[in-house]
Amino acid sequence: MNGQTVLAATAVASIALVTSLIASSAVASRAYVKRGAQESDRTRTLEVTGSAKARIRSDLALWTIRARGEGKTVEEAYGRLDATCAAVRGFLRQRGFPEEGVTAGSISTRTHYRVDDKGRETRDVVSYELARSFQIRSEEPDRVHAASGEVTELLRSGALVSSDEPDYVYTKLADLKVRMIGEATANGRERADRIAEGSRCRIGGVRDARAGILQITPPWSTEVSSGGMNDTSSIEKDVTAVVHLTFAIEAD
Repeated sequence: MNGQTVLAATAVASIALVTSLIASSAVASRAYVKRGAQESDRTRTLEVTGSAKARIRSDLALWTIRARGEGKTVEEAYGRLDATCAAVRGFLRQRGFPEEGVTAGSISTRTHYRVDDKGRETRDVVSYELARSFQIRSEEPDRVHAASGEVTELLRSGALVSSDEPDYVYTKLADLKVRMIGEATANGRERADRIAEGSRCRIGGVRDARAGILQITPPWSTEVSSGGMNDTSSIEKDVTAVVHLTFAIEAD
């Protein structure tokens, strides 16, 4: 191969290399621009929080009354417990609670021993204590609320009883949650549209949506919990639903 041929071949190869580099740069540039546009689209979003609140009323009450009887013998303790249980049943019957809504638990027994001068328990039996619980389940929370405040009448009669605070429950929470999440989502969309009106842009589709945990609190309470509040102390309650939404933003 002579010198001219070598020079010609070298020139052709150089031109091909330059052309290839230019083409590669153009492709890379277009890819970069496209990727940059995609990144820009992803960053053009708006995050809002929508909320909904409703006042509900409990439709179920759960209540526990405990009866006790104590005596120097088991027979004596049982006799006093039996009298107290009869008084509890009469009390509930007088206040309109049907027998099928009252469940009596098993009888538990506790033995009390004498303690010596050094505070050590001996084997000498002082008394026996028997106890029984009554579980009341009622779809009339107001009736339970009224009766729970009148248990002191049993104490005045000499009956040994104690009463737990009733639990007031709303049993249709699953259906309510679906409705309230829908209302919270609509509220979030309305907030996003209002923001867009003053920003010369339009709200596009939803990029992300996350529903928070329902907060069930006493009326007018501002207490919240990351795990969700579930108040059972009040008949009426406030339920709050929150939804976190991310919308795409489109130029107007």
